[in-house]
Amino acid sequence: MADWFRRKTWTENDEKEFLAKLGRARKGKSEQYLKIQAMELVETKDKKLLLVAESLLNKLLVEYPDDKFNRSSALQTLGHIYKLFDDFEKAIDYYKQSIEFETNYPNIRTNSYLDFSELIIKTKKNKQYDYVESILLKELPEQIFPILKYKTYSILSIISIYKNNEEQARYFADLANKYANEKTSGLRYHKYLGVVKERGNWLDKLG
Repeated sequence: MADWFRRKTWTENDEKEFLAKLGRARKGKSEQYLKIQAMELVETKDKKLLLVAESLLNKLLVEYPDDKFNRSSALQTLGHIYKLFDDFEKAIDYYKQSIEFETNYPNIRTNSYLDFSELIIKTKKNKQYDYVESILLKELPEQIFPILKYKTYSILSIISIYKNNEEQARYFADLANKYANEKTSGLRYHKYLGVVKERGNWLDKLG
């Protein structure tokens, strides 16, 4: 039986039980339960459940303003919700809020910078390309997994194409291709974690 905060449905009874148990949760745990439950509902991609997830995340942000640990991922998940609703402006805004939060609290990390960057490229907001380039180059040394490096170098290549820097674009594209073809993560105990399983056609501009 799944944990009470990992429901994939949201009937009246689900809501009643969840809120009852949330009210009895230990101090400091409620925020985490709200975030996890919201993320479980987002995974369904069901429009009605996405609205429930949004309300749970807003509850977290409003009722627990001092919580730092869950805030950035809550903002990121709101970005995911609006992306699924094709409201790219709001998605971009929430991803950026997450990035800015992590700038102030660098010990808290999500991949919001990459979600933001991908959406900026997909929506062709070229006025923000310099900003995207700067945050990707800043994050690059901290990246471990091949899939993150593949996406990062692909986006940097696309930006270089836009800037008519063909040499740099090819350099980044070659690196993207290198990491796309990595068979292992390089980690001893998580050998296949974070490898590229499916390439994104929109990323492989230089193919």
